[in-house]
Formats: sequence, C-alpha cells, structure tokens
Amino acid sequence: MPTADKETEFAELVRDYENQWIALVEKEGSKVVVGSGRDAVEAAQAAESNGFPDATLFRVPSFTSAFVPCGV
Repeated sequence: MPTADKETEFAELVRDYENQWIALVEKEGSKVVVGSGRDAVEAAQAAESNGFPDATLFRVPSFTSAFVPCGV
C-alpha cells in the first residue's frame, strides 16, 4: 500500500476536529493528537492530563470557509 504524503496524512488526522483546538506531538515520525477542546486552554489541559505538557497547539479551521490573505 503506498504511503500517503504528509499533507494528506495531516488532513486525515484533523478531519474529526473541525472548528476545534488540538494539541499535537510527533511520535515515530508522525503527528498524533493528544488533546482537543473548544479553546486553546481546554486543548492544552487535555494534553497535559494525558502526559504531554509541551504539545503544540493548532486551531483547526472550518472546512467550508476560505482564507484569503491581503497584502498590506
């Protein structure tokens, strides 16, 4: 079975976390969600209670909206 590229792997990882904050760690070369919540504090607390106090926090956006940066 072919290995998925990193972008596809990440998209699969965050699929269930739309509009939420997640806490991530890297384990054996892959990212793993170790906590989630409605806000960053909740996600960080979940990660810490799971034994990962230094997890990276990431806000998963809505999958139906678009981001268009403006040049200032």
